[in-house]
Amino acid sequence: MAVSLLSYCRVAVVVAKYGHTIVERNRLRRQLRELVRLLLIPRLSGMDLIIRVLPSAYSVEFKELSEEIDRIRIQLMADSPGS
Repeated sequence: MAVSLLSYCRVAVVVAKYGHTIVERNRLRRQLRELVRLLLIPRLSGMDLIIRVLPSAYSVEFKELSEEIDRIRIQLMADSPGS
């Protein structure tokens, strides 16, 4: 996480193949981008984030990914200045 000079949140999602197919990688990346769009960006401002996916993310359900992104949001909101 880095504090940004911009008033809005920017997020990059990095998903390596880790021996999985491009189709699996793209599906995971699309799911994470949608969760970030819904759960992180509307609630955070003035920061740049890079989310790097671990190999274990390929084997979890969408609900678990959602819960993990929500935990990230809670942690970021607790750590952000002015909270």
